[in-house]
Amino acid sequence: KETVMDFKNWFCLKDRESFTIDPKINPADARFYFGRAELDQRMKNQLRRAFIDPQVPKMMVWGSYGCGKTQTLYYLAYWMEHDKPASCKGNPHTVHLDIEVRSKSTAAEWHLQNLEALGMAAVQGWLKELFSKSADFASELGKLTSDANVVQAFGHLRGGGDLGYAAWRWITGQPLSSKELQEIKVTRNLGSVGVGDLVAALQACGLLAAAVGQRLVLFIDEMEELQNVRTGDAAESWHQYIRKLADNANSSVGFVIGFKADTRDDAPEMLVRGDVSSRISPNNYIELETLAAPANVQQFVKELLEHLVYQEEAEKRIQAGSLSSTKDNYPFTASAFELMCDYACQDVIKSTPRNIIRTINECAIAAWDAQKKVIDDDIVNEIAPIIFG
Repeated sequence: KETVMDFKNWFCLKDRESFTIDPKINPADARFYFGRAELDQRMKNQLRRAFIDPQVPKMMVWGSYGCGKTQTLYYLAYWMEHDKPASCKGNPHTVHLDIEVRSKSTAAEWHLQNLEALGMAAVQGWLKELFSKSADFASELGKLTSDANVVQAFGHLRGGGDLGYAAWRWITGQPLSSKELQEIKVTRNLGSVGVGDLVAALQACGLLAAAVGQRLVLFIDEMEELQNVRTGDAAESWHQYIRKLADNANSSVGFVIGFKADTRDDAPEMLVRGDVSSRISPNNYIELETLAAPANVQQFVKELLEHLVYQEEAEKRIQAGSLSSTKDNYPFTASAFELMCDYACQDVIKSTPRNIIRTINECAIAAWDAQKKVIDDDIVNEIAPIIFG
């Protein structure tokens, strides 16, 4: 029996098993950003300028479902780390988290998620580095914050052990018993006097990072979940937390927040309220529009195929099999490529990167299943109407 070539080799794919792109599964996919050169440049310009003032980025990225929000966040973090802006004083330390919000969630839970995503090991490592290069560690800690409790917690965290673990729980805002508070020599639980307490501790972590040559930037996704918050006081705590992070006084902790919204009016109110948007600046609210126009879709698909397919191998296969394709649109025939792009533009709302990539992948699977060397019109007409219809 003849052995069937696997999907990857059938379509000359580079280091992947399908046409799917997902930086959460394959971190190397974070380097991809297709078909949006103008938007790409605009976001990078804003981030470069932010490292001058307010010294860390503060940006909101939003759009409809499937618009590429998550890919955008991972791409910007990848770019920041691998092509460091000249304006950035230090090495960007990027942290990704998908926020989880319930109806009664407060900013204390956001703070906990922020710190847990950053990680105890990272903060402990920064403290040890600061200790190793300082003749007066206590004095160096005092430069980071005026809060004696944070100074105490940092000191115990550097030391590690049970006291270090208790100190980390305190920094993340988890409640400690009276005995635990006494052991690490702090006078109260973090957050007991308000949201500002939590933000100040996070900023102290950012200042610690800066003291050892790092710039802390949080990439926070799924913030549309803030719509789940139903309690007034809880919602206000989230608003106060983001407002304080957005304030010019915060020059140590950057953030790029992503949320799903079809229009700005659909955004969680605490993210677009006047006192927040004025601090972040309208230029730093980035809408990810659908691709919509045929030229945009074609550019997106061509760039995607160029990066996912071995071009030289594809060209050899086209010539050897006299296939009705070119290296620019392989594995589609020329007519199927045009047809697929036309389908993608029939509904502006559905003309998203997610839907386009899904269509390419499912068309390719159908072609492989039928043992067709290329994706033809019949396959596109079978798959595309289901996704874009």
